[in-house]
Formats: sequence, structure tokens, C-alpha cells
Amino acid sequence: SLASRGTRELPGLVLGLVFGTWNIVVSILAPLMDDTPLTLASFYGPMFTAWGVAGGAAYRRTRRLPRAALSGATVALVTFTVLTAIVITRVNLSLDVMSQRPDWLNLVAQFDESGFDSFRLYVNYVYITGTPFKLAVATAIGGAAGLVGGLISALWASGVPGDGPSGVTVAR
Repeated sequence: SLASRGTRELPGLVLGLVFGTWNIVVSILAPLMDDTPLTLASFYGPMFTAWGVAGGAAYRRTRRLPRAALSGATVALVTFTVLTAIVITRVNLSLDVMSQRPDWLNLVAQFDESGFDSFRLYVNYVYITGTPFKLAVATAIGGAAGLVGGLISALWASGVPGDGPSGVTVAR
């Protein structure tokens, strides 16, 4: 229903704005910070967890694991759509500084061989053409996180007397 779709999209919008803001603040405070594994885990870990929580909430509402996965995937898709738009905007507003980041060395080197006359145009091309793949990966991760959240909710519900029907409904 439209109401249940909105319950998946609004959290994605909020999460996209929160993580986009986080991305901008970190870029202002530490513009040359490299994307190390620890940095990436501290950014994406809470995001993936939120997608799992969305799946758990969907399972608690519907008692259906496919709905949990769908909720996680939808929240992830909306989150990453908003985040990607904010990141592309941030990159365009701070392109001179971004081009000095250690994790941009390959992008700068590839520009020299790209045939593009404008570095800004090349960076936008790379970011925009990479967006469908990033959205697909984020959506898949969101679906998996939502499913895990749904499974955790199902196990919790089945182990707590009086907390609703026990068992897991796998299909509608």
C-alpha cells in the first residue's frame, strides 16, 4: 500500500540527508582524509545497521521476511540516491581540494588519458556513470540487511512469550 511504501521511503530520505551531511562535515573538517577501511566502516556500518533495523520493523509489522528484505532494499535505495546526489554536489563545490586527496590519485591519472578537456566534466562523468552500479549494490546490501533484521525480529518474537505469533512466514 501507499502508506507502507512511505514508511520505507521516509527513513531512506532521512538517512540519506544524515549521511550526506556527515559526508560534507567530514569533508570540511578533514578535506584530505583518505578513505581507509576504518573510515569506511565507521561511515557504512551505521548505515547498514539502519537498513537492518528497517527490515526488522517491517517484519514486526507484517510477519513476512520478504517484506523485511523489501523494506531494507527500499530504504537503502532512497538513502543512496540522496547520498549520491549530495556527494556529487560536494565534489563539484570542492573539486580543487578533492583532486589533492590520496584516494583520488588514480582518478586524476585517468583524466590525463581520458580525452576529456575538463577535469570537472570528467569527474561528473565518472560519478554519474558509476551511480547505477552503486545504487544496485546498495539496494542489494539493503535487502540483505533488511532480511537479517527480519530474521532477528522473527527469532526475537518466537522466543518472547506473548510478543505475537511465533514462527517465520517466508512467503505471502
